[in-house]
Amino acid sequence: MDAQLLLKAKRDIPLYFKDFKAFWDSTTSEYDEKELTNCYAVTLIFKNWLLSLNNIGIKNLDGILKEIHEDINASFFHSYFGHYRSAHMHLRSVIELSLQLIYFYQHEIEYFQWRNGDFRIKHEDLTNYLKKHPNLKTETANNLITEITSNWKMFSKHIHAETPNYFQSNMESVKSKQISKRDFGIWKSNFNTTGYVINKLFLIFFRDKLHLFPTNPKELLLRNMKKKDLKELGYTD
Repeated sequence: MDAQLLLKAKRDIPLYFKDFKAFWDSTTSEYDEKELTNCYAVTLIFKNWLLSLNNIGIKNLDGILKEIHEDINASFFHSYFGHYRSAHMHLRSVIELSLQLIYFYQHEIEYFQWRNGDFRIKHEDLTNYLKKHPNLKTETANNLITEITSNWKMFSKHIHAETPNYFQSNMESVKSKQISKRDFGIWKSNFNTTGYVINKLFLIFFRDKLHLFPTNPKELLLRNMKKKDLKELGYTD
């Protein structure tokens, strides 16, 4: 049996690559240059948060930031293969780790316990805490956290396969074995929105340190902020 399985594996695996290549090419064709630039910039957000915080001596959060960077990139590349369910799973992880990063920034004991598997904080308790934090105790920040929670709940449905609507096997792209503009469009909107709202929350939380960030990383982090966002941040440089 093992010999037959090996023979089939050598035969079938190249076919998977063929399917991946077809999705990769069709996904590439769906982007115009502006859209591709915007999505790629989102994949760089957390790498530049790492660089910025390291530059001002904050290095205890490196492990979380590196994993968020991996998650946002995994979501981006899973979309190239048409794996939209798993792409959304990684977006939920981006949200969870990002909110925990803010909490652990000022909770070193809990961070140590968490790293050893001895601490866990529920999403509701975490967001209630963040809404009361002095750095986030504004209407803008509270609305942002509420929006992030709404997205977290939606992405959770992909993880738990809450209904068949969230099955990868029920997506148009799987049934047709071709890229679905609908499936791709939903993921792309959620991807860009997640990058925007988490980045904005970080900018609000660390706003008093923004002027200390290196120029290039700071420009990348401010890139997807709207004019009203910059005004709220008090950033005019």
